[in-house]
Amino acid sequence: MGLSKGNIEVFISASTITDLYYIIQRELKCKTTALTLIKNLIKNIDIAAVTGSEIRRAIALDWGDFEDAVQYAAGEGVAVDYIVTRNISDFTSVDLPVVTPEDLLSIVTGAKA
Repeated sequence: MGLSKGNIEVFISASTITDLYYIIQRELKCKTTALTLIKNLIKNIDIAAVTGSEIRRAIALDWGDFEDAVQYAAGEGVAVDYIVTRNISDFTSVDLPVVTPEDLLSIVTGAKA
């Protein structure tokens, strides 16, 4: 699924979708709104699976932050070009490039952040 004019594929892990739903529903106290927001989100992005394989890989990574390890394993599973995070320091000794959202914007647009 392409995003914008750049034909960029954007993925979010399946586990992040459930986290987002929980947070939105808790804050807004409205299941319908939470589901509507999730539906709108996934119109423009793809979902990376979190299966037993990704969980086993995350465990094998043996990182301090298990959620980050799951995100990384899900990214590996769909062969992403970049992991985008505000917490670059949480992703050490990895094969995939890890960038901030601002760095990715610079990469995509060719502009300096």
